[in-house]
Amino acid sequence: MTEIKLTVQAPTLVNRDFVKPTLCGPGPCDVWPSVNEALTKPVISPICDEHFYVLDDIRAGLKYVFQTNCDTVLALSGSGHGGMETVINNLVGPGETLLVAKGGFWCERALEMAKRYGINTITTTVPMNETFSLQQLENELRKHRPTALFIVHGDSSTGTVQNLKGVGELCQRYGTLLLVDTVVSLVGVPFFMDDWKIDAVYTSTQKAFSGPAGISPVAFSDRALNKINNRTHQPPFYFDVKLLSQQWNCYGSTRVYHHTLSSPLLWALRQCLQEVIKETLPRSWARHAATTKHFLKRVEQLSLKTFVPKPEDRLMTVTTVVLPKGYDYLQFSKYMREKYNILIFPGIGQTVGKTLRIGLMGVNSTIQVADAVADAVAGTLIALKKSSL
Repeated sequence: MTEIKLTVQAPTLVNRDFVKPTLCGPGPCDVWPSVNEALTKPVISPICDEHFYVLDDIRAGLKYVFQTNCDTVLALSGSGHGGMETVINNLVGPGETLLVAKGGFWCERALEMAKRYGINTITTTVPMNETFSLQQLENELRKHRPTALFIVHGDSSTGTVQNLKGVGELCQRYGTLLLVDTVVSLVGVPFFMDDWKIDAVYTSTQKAFSGPAGISPVAFSDRALNKINNRTHQPPFYFDVKLLSQQWNCYGSTRVYHHTLSSPLLWALRQCLQEVIKETLPRSWARHAATTKHFLKRVEQLSLKTFVPKPEDRLMTVTTVVLPKGYDYLQFSKYMREKYNILIFPGIGQTVGKTLRIGLMGVNSTIQVADAVADAVAGTLIALKKSSL
């Protein structure tokens, strides 16, 4: 045998001890036991019948959770950022205008993506702990007549939830498409794509779905599909909804190969949807609301304040909490991880040094988990106060 000389030698990969914490940050959260089991199901070929049956099941479930009868419903290979990029680059081309309702970190990501595609971007803003009024949005729509409006439904950086009722009607009045981020809100709070006249929406599975990251559901209205079919620009091949909708057989006549989807992630998404369907959306929404209401009561008993002042603006999946003066948010989060094995996060973007971000969603949206987190917060307040004396 001819000697082969390798220029890079095989590394030594040493397994490390790791104790999984309870995931109570803004995401990911813990997964359903049934989803863990689904991840071990067989890998299947992307051109076999069972693969297409799974895609059909997923599409039916996604229509339920998005509350839409539209046909252009599928899931992307990629994180929530992939969903964000897909809805933007399929519907807004270079030189067209995207109005971004800017209130938190994720809107800034949308701005950055749009600029890279040569899209003309404009913003309208609110304070980080507030939401947009219909009047403010209408003023901007009337002034700019943008191709699309991008807005975040639930924002995990601020803990706000945007009221979307009436926004779709405004967008249609001014010839604008409505693009919505529901990554941290879907199945945790009410959402109605068709009734609210939303044109494009995306989400991801690692939040209230209680699944793994890496696959992102999207849906497009008939208005959006008309724009896609008549656009003059070409989005990236990997994110082209014209091609992806053929792979997902959105219109009942195609089963073509576009790329190889991850079988474990397809099985996991299918199981996540089964969990939601078994519970039903109304009960899921009610459970998240009850858990967060209970947690907020515990927060008040600790004399802590919430970052979002108006109750109607507070998200039911991620709560943002303000610590008393003198506490360090990063140190606080680290102590909870080390002492109580509960993972929460400090702020991100403009909320750095201003909030804790605590997620009670999916399988973790229970009174028991809420009490465990509240008890850990109480203990950490005492421990870090003593250590500073």
